[in-house]
Amino acid sequence: MSGGKYESQMTLLVRANRAEIVVTPGQTADNTRPLGLNEGQIATEVQLITSRSSLRQVVERCKLAEPGAETDLAVEALGRDLKVTPMPKASMIEVRYSHSDPKKAAEVLREVLATYTDQHLRVHKGAGTDFFQQQSGDQATRLREAQQRLAAFQRDTKIVMLAEQKSLNLRRLMELESNERESRVALQEGQQRITALQQMAASLSPRITTQVRKSPNNFLVERLNTMLVELENKRTDLLSKFRSDDRLVRQVEQQIADTRTTLDRATKMESTEQASDVNPLRQSLDGDLARARMTQNGLKARIQALGVEISSYKQEIAKLEQATAPYTDLVREVKTLEDNYQLYARKWEESRIADALDRQKIANITVVEQPEVPSAPMHRSLIMPIGTVLLGLCLILFAAVLTGLHGQELHTPQAIFEASGIQVLATLPEMRRTR
Repeated sequence: MSGGKYESQMTLLVRANRAEIVVTPGQTADNTRPLGLNEGQIATEVQLITSRSSLRQVVERCKLAEPGAETDLAVEALGRDLKVTPMPKASMIEVRYSHSDPKKAAEVLREVLATYTDQHLRVHKGAGTDFFQQQSGDQATRLREAQQRLAAFQRDTKIVMLAEQKSLNLRRLMELESNERESRVALQEGQQRITALQQMAASLSPRITTQVRKSPNNFLVERLNTMLVELENKRTDLLSKFRSDDRLVRQVEQQIADTRTTLDRATKMESTEQASDVNPLRQSLDGDLARARMTQNGLKARIQALGVEISSYKQEIAKLEQATAPYTDLVREVKTLEDNYQLYARKWEESRIADALDRQKIANITVVEQPEVPSAPMHRSLIMPIGTVLLGLCLILFAAVLTGLHGQELHTPQAIFEASGIQVLATLPEMRRTR
């Protein structure tokens, strides 16, 4: 085996978050989270790789410490030989390690990767699984209790949907009040109509004469004529038996005179026959008046019923208004508890998934370039060291020249006078030490 060193390398891609795993059809990957790391996060990952505890584990697993030697020396040597370089403007870290054994170089890098993965999972592990589980159970219990209180309150107050019930009751109350106002206006108009009909009916007779016929009293005249004839016949009989001045004769003659007088009056008398019928206008007014009174009675009954219904709706609205505050508080409590329960349940599920991924060592670390066993040793080149020395000498010379040109030292009295404006009276030579 050659005396040179073999260098193995690997490249790691570290994302900000672990890849989202779709558990249910309702869940989708969150593409809004940033994938890259900032400089501080990259420095943290580099520190995890090069931490002393990680290096100690690598030394122990790969047996880099010589038998009988101290492990700390091997850890320091591994820290010097392990080159961890973050790539600029990328979330990638390049790790290099050189060893005289090519297999050992690749083995060390693989152990570094395994140790770094364990450290990364341990540091970034969320320790809230039990907490979220407990909180999820507590929130579920509180949510059930709040739902039961809300259901009992709705059952006692007969509230199903408060806003809709209030809106419906208010709309119905407005309709009833409008109908009541219309009925009262109609009642007032009906009363005025009844008064007018009563005045018109009072000015009309219930019946009107339809026919008038005048004729003499023929029956009385005939009767009187018959009586007159009979009296005259009776007088004749009496004259044949008695003298003319007899009392009976004079009585009959007096009756005949009375009958003739009555007959004369009966002949002059006329009988009048009148035919009457119901006044149709009065009958029509009476019918309108009866219908108006029936309408008034119906309006009064309707107004009374509307008043009862309006009072009932006002009481219902008042109850709803009184129940608004406690109902709103219960609904808000149920909504808050639902949100909290969903939040803790989601966090619990995420923690369980994260724990399962941690147990499977699934992290947000991707090995872009796997560590491989190098096939050839490293070639040392003297070009870089020589160039570095020459560049340093040039920089030193350049700095000396600048110092000489722009130095603040004054070597002659004239230079001192020009610089400060003070006349130099005397000078002393500089005493230099010699070897």
